[in-house]
Amino acid sequence: MTTPTALEPLGTAATIDRKLVHRTALEEVFLTGFRSLPDGRFAGSARLPRAHRYYNDHTNHPAVHDPVAIFECVRQMLLCALHLHHDAPAGMKAITAACRMDLTDPLALKLDKGYDLDLLGTVAMHKEREGVTVRVLHEVEVRLGSTVLGTIAVDTAQKDEQRYQDLRMAFRDTKPPMSDDLLASEPLSRVPPYLVGRQERDNVLLLGPEVRDGTLTGRLRVPVSHPGMFDHPQDHVPGPVMMEAARQAGTLLAGELFGQASSKTVLVGLDAAYTRFAELDSDILITATAGSGATEPIAVRFLQEGEPVAEMTIRMANTVEYRPAS
Repeated sequence: MTTPTALEPLGTAATIDRKLVHRTALEEVFLTGFRSLPDGRFAGSARLPRAHRYYNDHTNHPAVHDPVAIFECVRQMLLCALHLHHDAPAGMKAITAACRMDLTDPLALKLDKGYDLDLLGTVAMHKEREGVTVRVLHEVEVRLGSTVLGTIAVDTAQKDEQRYQDLRMAFRDTKPPMSDDLLASEPLSRVPPYLVGRQERDNVLLLGPEVRDGTLTGRLRVPVSHPGMFDHPQDHVPGPVMMEAARQAGTLLAGELFGQASSKTVLVGLDAAYTRFAELDSDILITATAGSGATEPIAVRFLQEGEPVAEMTIRMANTVEYRPAS
C-alpha cells in the first residue's frame, strides 16, 4: 500500500484518502481531516453518516447517532494517526488489543445536534522497536458541535507481515479462509430485528439466542457479505463486528429481563479486550449476563471451541429517563 505523506486539512468538504483508514469503499470513509499538533497530540474531523444501511438502521425514538458509528470515526482517525503521526511503514498490520468507550449523555447524540465530529487525540503510551511503533495507546476526546460526547481509548499493536503471520497461525494448523470464500455459507438470523433495535434483518448478528436465569446464550452470525462490516476481505472476524453483537445481545437481554424498549436503549459504555483472533470457520458462542437493572453493566463473552476470544462489558442507557451520575 502506498501511504500519502501530506497532512490533510481539517474540514468537512471531503473525506480523506481511503488508504489512510484501511477502507475500500468510498462510502465507508467518514474521516474528513487530520493534523498533528505541536504539543504531540493530534486532531481529526469526521462526518457521521446520514443514510447508511448499517449505521443508520435503528429503531431509536428520538433518533440518535449510532455510538458504534462514532467509534468507527475514531478508529479511522487512529489508523490515520499510525501513518501520519507515527510514520507507520507500508504493510504494517494494526491489531486492536483493547478498547474503551465512555459516552456521558445519550441525549447529546440526538440528530438535531449536527453530524460533524471534532476529535482530539493523545498518545497515552508508546512503544517502539528499531524506530518503528509496535504498540500505542491512544485516548480521544469526542465533540459533537460544542458538546463533549465522551472519550474513546484504543490499545493497538502493530506487526510487520512476518510477525503478523506468526501470530495469526499460533492457534491454527491450517491457513485461515478469507471472508469472501465463505459467502455461500453465510446464515440468516431469524431474530426479529426490532428486538435488537434494528429494522433490517441483514444487520442482525445473533443466531438462536435464548435467555435463562439472567443470561443470554447464542451464536454469532458472521455477516461476510455485509459491505459495512466486511468492507474488504478479512481472515478473521473484525472486533467491531463483535462489538455490534455485544450491543445487540445487551439490547435483547434488557428487553427480555427488564422490559426496556429497544427504541429507547442506547449504548453508552464499552470495555473490550481481544485475547485471540476470532476464526471464520468455527462457531462463536456468545454469552451475556445482566446486572440488577437495565442500565447496569452487562458482561459479554465470545467463546470459540471453549476458549475466550473476546470479553466485553457494556452499559446501556434509556434515552427518556437517563440522567448523568452526579
